[in-house]
Amino acid sequence: MIIPVTAMLVSLLSLGHQIAAGPLSMRDTSNSDIQQYLSSHNSVRAQHGAAPLKYSQTLARAAESWANRCQFKHSGGTLGPFGENLAAGTGSFTIADAVKSWTDEVSQYNPHNPQPSHFTQVVWKSTTEVGCAKAFCQNILGGATFYVCEYSPAGNVIGQFGQNVQA
Repeated sequence: MIIPVTAMLVSLLSLGHQIAAGPLSMRDTSNSDIQQYLSSHNSVRAQHGAAPLKYSQTLARAAESWANRCQFKHSGGTLGPFGENLAAGTGSFTIADAVKSWTDEVSQYNPHNPQPSHFTQVVWKSTTEVGCAKAFCQNILGGATFYVCEYSPAGNVIGQFGQNVQA
């Protein structure tokens, strides 16, 4: 099962429901994982006229600090002035699967009525850096890989979609 943070999940969280956190197995981000994060993001960015992202260890540390909490909800700006995407999935849920869950939202993007989304954060032209982390969280979906990516500068700025998102 693959679950990006969606409007339904956000609605559940806003209604006071909590998604249980559990024990965590964390490992350092390998060079291979860094390359997967970058290639998964940058291949989609290229299709939408955005320059490649650079990997930021500062953002990765922020993402790791959030992933370690095993709370499937947005940090709400507590990590800094960053954009953020979250995803969780069971089984062999990979980095590419997580990023694809965000970028698949392209079909919902309407340039005449732009709305913030995971997709728009990934392709936001003014964003230049990304840092990501993953954790295994026992009590998310009964045991899931939880991905957190932080972006700088943050995307999804109301009033700036026209110059930052090429549909």
